Amino acid sequence: MTLPYRCWRSKIRGWTLACVAALCAVPALTVAATDTAPAQAADVVDYAALTRDLTLTRNVDGRLTMTMWMPEEFWRASFKNGGGLTDQGIAQYIAVIHPYTLVAVLDAQRGITAFRYTDMDTIVSEVTIEDAHGTTYSPLPLDSVAEDMKNLIQIMRPLLSNMMGAVGQHMEILVFPSMDKAGQLIADPKKEGSLTVHLGDIALRYRLPLGSILPPSLDPKTGESFPGSYHFNPYTGSKLVQRPPDTHAVPAPGLRR
Repeated sequence: MTLPYRCWRSKIRGWTLACVAALCAVPALTVAATDTAPAQAADVVDYAALTRDLTLTRNVDGRLTMTMWMPEEFWRASFKNGGGLTDQGIAQYIAVIHPYTLVAVLDAQRGITAFRYTDMDTIVSEVTIEDAHGTTYSPLPLDSVAEDMKNLIQIMRPLLSNMMGAVGQHMEILVFPSMDKAGQLIADPKKEGSLTVHLGDIALRYRLPLGSILPPSLDPKTGESFPGSYHFNPYTGSKLVQRPPDTHAVPAPGLRR
């Protein structure tokens, strides 16, 4: 039995909102991180659009697989949106996250009366991520992850469980390296490329860059705005230009900013 799409969509919204609420509830670090992330200016990001871009789902034959990639831009926007941390506190968290790629994964099969969730050991053993060059990476053993990062995950787990019940309880936050052997980001949400999350024979692919992070692409002829990852107007074929957000731009019909 497969739930109607609207039911799955409601669950997706609940999951992402719970993630947001959990992040806003994370306490400030008491010890400064030893790793240092590159300094970045605070970008103005459409937080709802970013969350949609980072959440992928597959619903086939009653099996729901969901992934949420959490790059630095997501955490920065989450903490800014929550308003509970100072800029220094946010910088400390970003420094903790900087060496890692974080992906939350949920996998469940619809039963007659309830979901059957894939257990943690299976998810850890079957999930890999793949960069744009086809290189795959397995989750890092927890004993190789920095203590602050482990503490952050431990804080998130009960928060998600309390907010979402069984769904949050069975959501696994997996930690991967953030850099490849050449010292480049495995996936940069602001640059051309891709990030694919594999769970057994299931693959969910992020096409990069994410339009929600970039300034909107504008059609100078019509004034319509499109996601920042668009290069051409899909209706007319006209070349788009990228500018800072413009309150006078007109969103194209059927497309979200």
